[in-house]
Amino acid sequence: MPREKRAEVAVVVPIPSSDTQAEHDRIRKSNDRDQQLERDGKTSAHNRGYDEAVDGPAAAKVRHVVDEP
Repeated sequence: MPREKRAEVAVVVPIPSSDTQAEHDRIRKSNDRDQQLERDGKTSAHNRGYDEAVDGPAAAKVRHVVDEP
């Protein structure tokens, strides 16, 4: 097939996306709320569990150590 014909056949198709401006704004607002809560030293319900998923479960807290002979 001649090079000119191949160029006519190729069609660039954008990747499908369901993101709308309203969805983008909703996500941005949610992120802003989460960041404000974090600055205030609180954890949002949305973000609970993310730290554990990344860092692994927290180590058990030791209440009392007994020194046995």
